[in-house]
Amino acid sequence: MSIISKLTNKWLNQRIPAALKYKLNHKNIFIFPSKFGALFLSLCMLLFLLGTNYQNNLMLLLCYFLLALFLVNLFASYINFSHVLLQQGKSSQVFVGDNLHLPLWLNADQSAEQNPDGQLFFKFKKETKNSPIAVTTIDTNAYHNPVTLHYPCEKRGKLTLPRITVSSYFPLGLFKCWTHLAFNQQITVFPKPVPCRVELSNKNNTKQQKTNSLGQEQNGHDDFSHLKAYQVGESLHHIAWKQVAKGRGMVSKQFSSLTNQTAWLSLPNQHSSAAGSEQEFELTISKLTYQVIELSRKDQVFGLDLGATSIAPNSGLAHTEACLTALALISPTFVS
Repeated sequence: MSIISKLTNKWLNQRIPAALKYKLNHKNIFIFPSKFGALFLSLCMLLFLLGTNYQNNLMLLLCYFLLALFLVNLFASYINFSHVLLQQGKSSQVFVGDNLHLPLWLNADQSAEQNPDGQLFFKFKKETKNSPIAVTTIDTNAYHNPVTLHYPCEKRGKLTLPRITVSSYFPLGLFKCWTHLAFNQQITVFPKPVPCRVELSNKNNTKQQKTNSLGQEQNGHDDFSHLKAYQVGESLHHIAWKQVAKGRGMVSKQFSSLTNQTAWLSLPNQHSSAAGSEQEFELTISKLTYQVIELSRKDQVFGLDLGATSIAPNSGLAHTEACLTALALISPTFVS
């Protein structure tokens, strides 16, 4: 990154800090004559020179009229662009090698007398001229159809998206209004799943042994234990549908199993001891990711032991999300 780019990004971070949503106004809008606007000004200058040289008042009047139209278009472009509200939507799970589908919701300013018109152009600030640009037409129902931008994910972990450039040339194309927005919603890129055989172990969690007896029960699939109120994220297979049909609300079945019979996914010892190469470590993480997905698909209770990080045995969407996040954020330690 060049010095100019670093200084520009630093200035943008101060002027337009990252946020969840934006209301476009004079603090985050930039406006400048477009290429067509520069040609338009050149035409006005040519008309002025011809009018003064030949003392043609009609030509001078035409020049002044075009200049007035140019200035009026400046205000019209800014007012139309400032009627836009932008908010980042929730993106789906994304793995290494996939394209992140980033939704941006558009909402007309309800306090304005008029809704914005024209077209908005969206692209990531780091994209080249040949990169695809998502285009949408703003109307009164634009917020029902979010703009979706695509960003390639090449590394696992927390993803920091570049700024998104939003621009408009409405109404006559004489001025370009644009802004560079940074959204601060956290996005986690999960490792790419590599198909392999699911390898489970029945070893006990030493942290649980210090506080629990070997025969203590926890959530599992062996024997029915009790009913409890349903929580968002729990598997639909555990819902007591007969109780729901009787009008007793959403309740889920709880099963019990012994801790010394709980299945675990764990990182091999050679990787946890900082041996092997980075490629081998990433391959191991990818295989664990595949196993987590497979066990979750089968709705099986399992735990994840990554050495310093350990996730207690459980099942459901929330447990799967926690395991995938732990695999995405794990940092290898290698001997140099």
